[in-house]
Amino acid sequence: MALLETLERSFLSHLVATPKGRAHLLNQVADAESNGESKVFDSALALVDDEAIRKLIARHARDEVEHAKMFEDRRDAQGFDVGAAPEHLRLIVRLDKKLGGFFERGVRTRRDVMDAYLMLQVVEERACTQFPKFADAFRATDPVTARVFDEVGKDEERHLKYCRAIAKQYAPSHAIHMLTLAEMRANEAECFVENTRAGFEWVLDGGYTDLSPIERTGWRSLGRLGRIFETPRTTPFATLAAA
Repeated sequence: MALLETLERSFLSHLVATPKGRAHLLNQVADAESNGESKVFDSALALVDDEAIRKLIARHARDEVEHAKMFEDRRDAQGFDVGAAPEHLRLIVRLDKKLGGFFERGVRTRRDVMDAYLMLQVVEERACTQFPKFADAFRATDPVTARVFDEVGKDEERHLKYCRAIAKQYAPSHAIHMLTLAEMRANEAECFVENTRAGFEWVLDGGYTDLSPIERTGWRSLGRLGRIFETPRTTPFATLAAA
């Protein structure tokens, strides 16, 4: 695992070394902050009658809109238009498909509220894990963006508390809550490694890094021979005793 972390940080440094690479990463993060989650917020609000919970959901929704704008601003500051985020690189879309099209079904029952917020929880757990790495990668080339990741990361930690509280309140039982959370984490880990593999190929094919052609070939070989993208990786939150 330590080797994978080292390789990830090394590749990130090559990605953020170019304006195009920085714009791509920020574009992906901005899209992740705004894509899909709004459907959960809107549907959940229609079912929630607890005013305190409604306020949490509304604040969470506002935060995500603000975060997306912050990352979009930093993306635009790179001076490179990378276009719309590729559909096949959207983690939450990949997770939604693995769960059988949760967004299409919508939030219709109290159990759906729990499921929706457990889905959001595992996505937020991934953000809390990745954002410090992104901040560190940007620190040397774009300290302003690094500070944005630091700031948003603190909000994501707060969002985790929202997700835990709402999922717990709407769970049919503690056992179902914990079992579903474990399943969500396992599914997200599979989707994350699939998405990472697809993103790796995308940036190498598109010339987003400062790697030379020979170096790109070396990284492709390393990806295949090192089996970097074959083992699902849960976040550190999966080892915690409590949700």
